[in-house]
Amino acid sequence: MKKYKYVIIGGGTTAGYAAKEFVKQGLNKGELCIISAENILPMDRPPLSKDFITTNMDRKDILVNDSDFYNNHGIDILLNVRADSIDFEDKVVALNKGSKIGYDKLLIATGAELRYLAVNGHTLNNIHYLRTIEDAENIRKAAREASKIVVIGSQYIGTEMASSLKQLGKEVTMVYPEDRLLSKFASADIAGFLQNYYRDQGIELINHDEVVQFNGNKKVEEVELRSDNIIKADMVVAGIGVKPNINAVKKTNIALNDGILVNAYLETNIPDVYAAGDVARFPDKTFDQLRRVEHWENAFKQGKHAAKVLSGQKEPYEFLPFFFSDIFDLSYEYYGDNKEADTVFNRGDVKAGDFSTWWFRNDVPVAAFIMSSRPEVEGEKAREWISNQSILEAEKIENEDIELHDMIIKEG
Repeated sequence: MKKYKYVIIGGGTTAGYAAKEFVKQGLNKGELCIISAENILPMDRPPLSKDFITTNMDRKDILVNDSDFYNNHGIDILLNVRADSIDFEDKVVALNKGSKIGYDKLLIATGAELRYLAVNGHTLNNIHYLRTIEDAENIRKAAREASKIVVIGSQYIGTEMASSLKQLGKEVTMVYPEDRLLSKFASADIAGFLQNYYRDQGIELINHDEVVQFNGNKKVEEVELRSDNIIKADMVVAGIGVKPNINAVKKTNIALNDGILVNAYLETNIPDVYAAGDVARFPDKTFDQLRRVEHWENAFKQGKHAAKVLSGQKEPYEFLPFFFSDIFDLSYEYYGDNKEADTVFNRGDVKAGDFSTWWFRNDVPVAAFIMSSRPEVEGEKAREWISNQSILEAEKIENEDIELHDMIIKEG
């Protein structure tokens, strides 16, 4: 049995950036092994729902590091290999191909796995989900032949996939149970703008409805809704969420709570075992709660931070919830968490799509949605104010004659 100083289970974004950071920290050849169930080197996932669909982007274009990086630094990567179980006492990982490897320190970065629709007809051909590079390649290939496409879901992946498929010239219908697009955070004003924007782009929106059955002969031909509405479709893409991939640790005594629980240093309750990325639930200092984040920014930063901690730099991980998205010719950023907000204000022109939205709780900003057309200072202030729990005269955010620098009353 081969043994490594460091083993990473999971071959996604977190693993790629962790490997990069390990090298910066002075990793020696032969000290690191990455176990990946995927058949591609660690990659950045954001393009999979965007440029990878709309262009001829190649696999190599989305890699965190190319093969030479791993070869030159003596990092072993086991592709198409799954960690079936872990013996924490003996520090051994059992692989699905029958072999075992040992470790001194283990980083679990298994990410998330898809949720699937369990309705009649769900096994028909041309019903797609997006998680892996193969998923993206299959969607891109199928979309070339499709004309009528139904996108199920209205959140991050759903809105991006609908945008990408429409840009390919397809007839796109979105179906979702919520009352608005991006309902997890969007205010009525944001949702109203996006709804008008998507319809202007030619996308049909069907809200407050859900799929109850797929019809077709081997291949999907119709999407049947709870409302009895039937939509013709020769292709479906469903983005209905993910769940943490904890398969390798289900039968262990590692602490779980909608993911693997870690402390501020990304340590689990098991000595020398860490977790990072989509699978990790970590302490959010700003909002004083445990949080699990399913976006690239956290996966990338947590991977780097975990490598530093494992290499001996024991510093707490601090992360302000953040994600970004590109839809058609628009881009936006979202900072913080608006769930506990008591007021919301807009700055700029919502109807024109040149605006930012700010949520407050007791005059402390807790979240901000910022269109890419806005001044750069708005993103800078969003990070600063939310992280520092600054107290503002909240309603003045609407007045663009007032400089953002002049808005702070005092620091929390």
